[in-house]
Amino acid sequence: MSMKQDQAIAKITSEAMEMKNNFAIFIEEHLTGICTNDKVAEKLLAGKPLKEFCKRCEAEAREKARAQGSGFQIAGLPDQEYFDRVEAFYGITAEDLTAVAAPSGVIDIMSFL
Repeated sequence: MSMKQDQAIAKITSEAMEMKNNFAIFIEEHLTGICTNDKVAEKLLAGKPLKEFCKRCEAEAREKARAQGSGFQIAGLPDQEYFDRVEAFYGITAEDLTAVAAPSGVIDIMSFL
């Protein structure tokens, strides 16, 4: 793992922990899972706060619940739709996700087993 990837994961994790919100942690877990190369890491470090995305999703869900008159406080979406939305929020493309990670110079001893 590169230094950029470590920084991006630390940034996203820190933001999620500050929010103390289960949805933020759910999204953080997805983002840290896809942060496997420097292209994704750069987009996560670009400055967009995770809090902005979470608040936007919460507002949309509340509005959807009100419009449906469902009686629920929040109407949710399938997990994959949130994953797609957060990737779009950070500008992460399919090409970014499939980019090969640069060699870090660290030898993984598990590869020898």
